[in-house]
Amino acid sequence: MSGATERTLPDTSKQEQGGGNGISRYGRLQREMEKNNSQGQIPSHFQDQLQHTYTSQQKRIMSSTFSMRSYSARQPSFSSMSLRDSSGSGGRSRSKAPVSSLSSASTLSLSRSLSMGNGLNVLGTLSSLNGMGVGASDKETMQGLNDRLSNYLDKVRSLERSNAELELKIKQLMLERTPKGHDIEGMIAQAHAIGQEVRKKILENARIMLEIDNAKLAADDFRVKWEAEATLCQSVERDCLALRRAKSDHDQIIATLRGDLDSLKEELYFLKKNHDEEMGSMKARMANEQVNVEVDAAQGPDLGAIMAELRSQYEGIARKNKEDSETWYLKKLESVQSEVKESGEVLRCAQSELSERRRFLQALEGELDSLHKQVGVLEGNLRETGHKYALEMDSLQATLSQLEEELSQLRLDMQRNKTDYEQLLRIKQNLELEIATYRRLLEGEEVIKEMPPPKKEPEVRTRKIVKVVTQTMINGRVVDESSEVEQIKESKK
Repeated sequence: MSGATERTLPDTSKQEQGGGNGISRYGRLQREMEKNNSQGQIPSHFQDQLQHTYTSQQKRIMSSTFSMRSYSARQPSFSSMSLRDSSGSGGRSRSKAPVSSLSSASTLSLSRSLSMGNGLNVLGTLSSLNGMGVGASDKETMQGLNDRLSNYLDKVRSLERSNAELELKIKQLMLERTPKGHDIEGMIAQAHAIGQEVRKKILENARIMLEIDNAKLAADDFRVKWEAEATLCQSVERDCLALRRAKSDHDQIIATLRGDLDSLKEELYFLKKNHDEEMGSMKARMANEQVNVEVDAAQGPDLGAIMAELRSQYEGIARKNKEDSETWYLKKLESVQSEVKESGEVLRCAQSELSERRRFLQALEGELDSLHKQVGVLEGNLRETGHKYALEMDSLQATLSQLEEELSQLRLDMQRNKTDYEQLLRIKQNLELEIATYRRLLEGEEVIKEMPPPKKEPEVRTRKIVKVVTQTMINGRVVDESSEVEQIKESKK
């Protein structure tokens, strides 16, 4: 009995030390809770429960330490050896650690469980330990510990299932948050089709402008030809006026010649009449006198023959002059008439061509006016289409910005869910470490392992620059290119 009493004294001192270690470890527990709370590792809805559990369990530790001290005083030889002797199982060998060391190890496990924020029911563990210290058998204690361990593993499995459910919900939420109403590919295809139509309109406008330029050049050519024809027509009209003046002059000359001819005819008539009268008077005088005078003298000239010869000469000269005048007049008249006829034909041709050119010019002017109106309408349609497409591009840009904001929000949600998942994973790992520690405690070992501090998340800065490049292409060639920066965002995570 004395030897047993001597063995129990160190056990009692160890028990006291274990109780002190339990109280000091609860102080460390409070400091770890404050540290974890300052770092944001313990969720807010666990803090009140942990504080309440901490205060209640501190009181129970004090009472259990007092009861263990009194029980150690009443039965000083309660150890693993006495348990082995009382159970009668000689094959079981345990370490000689007293119950107080087991209580302190359980208190250490409790402090770690509270520092990790697992929210386990420590009150049941302490009550089972107190019951074991009061007088429960080793088998019942192991059965209770196995039940607690099974409950603990069930809670771990339930946490794993809840983690899986949370992951499934996160995936479903991500699938639901996927923007279905905003089909950017369809909008991009529509914008591409609209761009193709705009390019076609631009090409058609360029073709129309080319046709307008060609029409302007043709109109200029016709205007030059019309001016040349107008100049030619004016020269022909001047020639016609000159010919009319020449005709009037020739008419005057013809009238003068006709007057001269009439005067000559009258003079000839009067000469013939005078000659006939003189011949008649001379014949009558000669018949009345009938004097036969025979003169032996030289015969004088024959006046009748001379007069007849002179008459014939003058008549020939007059006839020749008349014929020459009539021939010259007829030739001149024919030439003037032919020139007048040719000038009239040329004038009629010029007038007809001028009227035709005027009609063609009027048609070209009407076509040019219609082309100008068509160009104005096409330019108005082009401006309206450009304004419409600019509004659509603005709406698409706003939709794209909204989708990018939603995407950034989804990324933030994913990052937050990832952080929550990592916290749950760390809690799970800590629970697994607690299970392993609990198993080692059941085997009689005490392991104190420092948990590494949580890693600090790196600071991520995101800077976004949207650059819009606008190119204008005609016939496959870039004729205009402009670029502008739409928006710049900078965010920190």
